[in-house]
Amino acid sequence: MTTINDETTRAEAVQVLFDGVMQFGRAMRSRSGDWRHAVRDLSQGDIVTLGLVARQDGTRPGQIASTLGVDPSVVSRQLASLDRLGLIARCVDPADRRAEQIRATALGHERLLQARTAMCEALATRLTEWDLDAIEHAATVVGDLADRLNDTPDTRTAENTEHTEPSKDAHV
Repeated sequence: MTTINDETTRAEAVQVLFDGVMQFGRAMRSRSGDWRHAVRDLSQGDIVTLGLVARQDGTRPGQIASTLGVDPSVVSRQLASLDRLGLIARCVDPADRRAEQIRATALGHERLLQARTAMCEALATRLTEWDLDAIEHAATVVGDLADRLNDTPDTRTAENTEHTEPSKDAHV
């Protein structure tokens, strides 16, 4: 049984976590100069969209928007930019000839690898004081947090909404 004090402490801890997540997001955006040299013509949004397209090869624009949780018009602009750069290919969806499928081109896969490499190298430079265990623990916690934030109330079970330590099986 939880007490009012436990609930207050939990609420305060969640507020600290929220503040930390916001600070983390700002820090990642502000450090984009560390890796921007490798991807001058791509925004961070373009990189995220290209990464999703590369992972879900043969996906529809609406699926991309839904997965990213953004308006389809945002995805449309990003796809237009990626298309102009030759990083994606548009083709007819064989399951529904009225629909379009998006695939990453070989150049798209190459540019995505360059972007990820530059971003990871910049992050690694900032984490030189951390040992491997600390990096793996952070990756687990961040991955678990992302999974929980992407979880919707209708897909949760009582079992996975209870407070537990992050799973060692959580993916990044």
